[in-house]
Amino acid sequence: MHVKFPVGDVEKHTVMVDYDMFSCKILIYLDDVLQKTAILTGKPTKVELAVGNSEKHNVTMHIRGKTIPVITVYIDDNLVGTFR
Repeated sequence: MHVKFPVGDVEKHTVMVDYDMFSCKILIYLDDVLQKTAILTGKPTKVELAVGNSEKHNVTMHIRGKTIPVITVYIDDNLVGTFR
């Protein structure tokens, strides 16, 4: 699984979520730099990122699932989408 989405209007950033099914690791990148790692355990997990310097945004990801993650993404409390 590989999900990529833009963050910011003037100050552009890219958040990428990558899931490795064999290790159950979820890797979260900001502008191609690893920021957070989570393990898919079946219990819901919440991951938050502060994105931007002059244009600040809060990215929140709710991750659930046991073998295949379901990731719901919010930017500044606005739903961006749900990815499987």
